[in-house]
Amino acid sequence: MQNSLNLVTLNAALQKQWKIIIGFVIITGMVTAVTVFLVPQYYRSSATIVSANPLLADKARLFNTNIQSLYSYFGNGDDLDRIYGIADLDTTYKALVDEFSLVNYYQLANDSLPVLRRKAVLLLRKDLSLQKTEQAQLSIIAWTKDKQLSSKLVNRMVAILQETESGVWKKNYSRSIASLLNAVDSMEKEYALFADRIASANTVQRDLISSRMQTLLEQIKQYHKAADECKLALENHTDVLYVLESAVPAAKSERPDKPAIILISMLIAFVFSCFLVLVNDRKNIA
Repeated sequence: MQNSLNLVTLNAALQKQWKIIIGFVIITGMVTAVTVFLVPQYYRSSATIVSANPLLADKARLFNTNIQSLYSYFGNGDDLDRIYGIADLDTTYKALVDEFSLVNYYQLANDSLPVLRRKAVLLLRKDLSLQKTEQAQLSIIAWTKDKQLSSKLVNRMVAILQETESGVWKKNYSRSIASLLNAVDSMEKEYALFADRIASANTVQRDLISSRMQTLLEQIKQYHKAADECKLALENHTDVLYVLESAVPAAKSERPDKPAIILISMLIAFVFSCFLVLVNDRKNIA
């Protein structure tokens, strides 16, 4: 009976001050609306990528049809982790900071350039995030006040990832080609030297020199073939990742979520005003 009486009293107290409660809720909603429309609007852009199988860069697959069927086009979780690691490097963020003049975008000043770049990198890390999904995909998401900038940042990071990882095997193939051609050059010089000596050599020496020259010819052919295979693998561009969804400029700002913020603030204002009314009228409630 006492509980019922208290509930009735509570309801009566709220009804008596309903104008104050409604007024407080409306004023709060208006203040919140003005605030959210004055704060900067942020646009979201994202891209989704998956890792390619790094074995696709192996030159052997170009010359052996039996091997080609053994290679999957997609990499595994470890390959995605490697791409994630490259994306999360300060080097990648610094490249974006420099390319898009983000020091100016974040309005940083009054420090040396290295310090300003470092501050811009830290701010960019807050605005650009990397998220791995359960489907072995990597989502790159950017929030900026410029909808064009958001999509450009994401797409450029994807390009940097592609360039960085493919640059590794391209560099290795280039080194292999240079080493093979240097070896060929040395063997050709040695072959020419034996060719000059064979005319003045005796029978036994001529046989030895001829055998050595034949060996050199075979090695030169093998090295030339290996160098040509490396060149073909180098020229045959292999993707290190696949873009499932490229970033595009957002149609509208998504942060802050104006309707949700206004609604939540009004709800909080309603609860808070009811609490104040009940506290103020607590003597009558008791």
